[in-house]
Amino acid sequence: MNEKQTIVIGGGLAGLSCARELRTAFTLIERDSRLGGLCRTEAIDGFEFDWTGHWLHARDPEMKNLIEHRWLVGNLLTVERRAMIFSEGMWTRFPYQHHLHGLPAKTIAACIEGFVEATLGEAGRGLRERPLTNAAEFIRRHLGAGFEEYFLRPYNEKLFTVPVEELSPEWGGRFIPRPTFREVLRGALGIAEEGAGYNATFWYPRVGGIESLVRAIESDVRALDGAVRTNAPLESIDLKKKTVTLSGGESLPYESLVLTLPLSHAAKMLVDAPPAVRAAAALLRAVSVTVVELGVDDIGGAPFHWAYFPEREFPFYRVGSPSQVNPLLAPPGCRSFAVEFAHRGPINTEACIAQSIAGLARCGLLDAKRVRMARARTIEAAYVLFDQNHAQARACVLDHFAAHGVQVAGRYGRWEYSSMEDALLTGRAAARAVRAPRDP
Repeated sequence: MNEKQTIVIGGGLAGLSCARELRTAFTLIERDSRLGGLCRTEAIDGFEFDWTGHWLHARDPEMKNLIEHRWLVGNLLTVERRAMIFSEGMWTRFPYQHHLHGLPAKTIAACIEGFVEATLGEAGRGLRERPLTNAAEFIRRHLGAGFEEYFLRPYNEKLFTVPVEELSPEWGGRFIPRPTFREVLRGALGIAEEGAGYNATFWYPRVGGIESLVRAIESDVRALDGAVRTNAPLESIDLKKKTVTLSGGESLPYESLVLTLPLSHAAKMLVDAPPAVRAAAALLRAVSVTVVELGVDDIGGAPFHWAYFPEREFPFYRVGSPSQVNPLLAPPGCRSFAVEFAHRGPINTEACIAQSIAGLARCGLLDAKRVRMARARTIEAAYVLFDQNHAQARACVLDHFAAHGVQVAGRYGRWEYSSMEDALLTGRAAARAVRAPRDP
């Protein structure tokens, strides 16, 4: 094994993008039997399901060009978002703060009054004049008490499984739409302008599901002067000896190391890690998501691509409908749903299936007697939990890896909330950082 090589741990989008950018002298190591990480598609009974919704966005010109003209050339749909919210017994459009029209008058009044008070009134002045300490303060500062009560608090507490006071102000980042007063008012009157939020339009493959993107990048990677190893779980990392050891005992030396596996897992695999780093890694928490995939006879109902369910009467927080994005993902006359439950710790998947069918039937989305297939699967680390320990603990672990010249990439390697494009971009950036000292 070449000691001058770069080892890339993890064959998801970030790892693939990194290997592709390295071009030579790399070994990409993936624990599973196929590459792609969570970016994968599986077929069952004529239905195709990704591992939850994977909608492509691209803002980087180089990445946009690769997706559109190389990896998915001739295989792209451009889709205008249809996202909805089910609350107070009715459907409204997403983002909630831009589309109050149709909700009860008392809800609209509370949201508008709260927004004005938060952004302009005296009661909101305190939050405008000091640093924010948690997500609850962020919501009240930028959106007000009404939006907090009716959507942002219940939804985020259902998703992240903790009170919003335990989340840091950075929990949502660029993914939380912050409207102007004009936008709130026009949305309440039913004359909202379309296109709010980062995902107003997105790409999706015509055939092959989202895994077709993985297969295209994998083809690029396998054509390069490097090695790809699957079925190779990582056992330990020795930063002093600059070696990684696989579960079978094989030890591989490296000159450079790129990690895309979850940061908390990577830290636990360190040989002789400082106690402070181990303690910090133990504070890095994640939320698991169990997805119930349903294939049903199409009876109509709200024609959303995905929908949010903030209220407690529904145990799931979001429902996707893949066949509404691309009809080829379901047999003719059928519709597919992906129902998402957030949790920390074990969950009863059979109960999730029953709750999904009952809940969607209550909303008029399916007939419980006409369900063709139903199954559940769990993503153990789906969302990084941006609690009050997150920033300091993350920085401690990242600083330790950086001090040893290790690059990290991807949503889980960097322990952040980000998109598919972000995974590709951070993988590319990690490779360029590795190559920089070598390139003339």
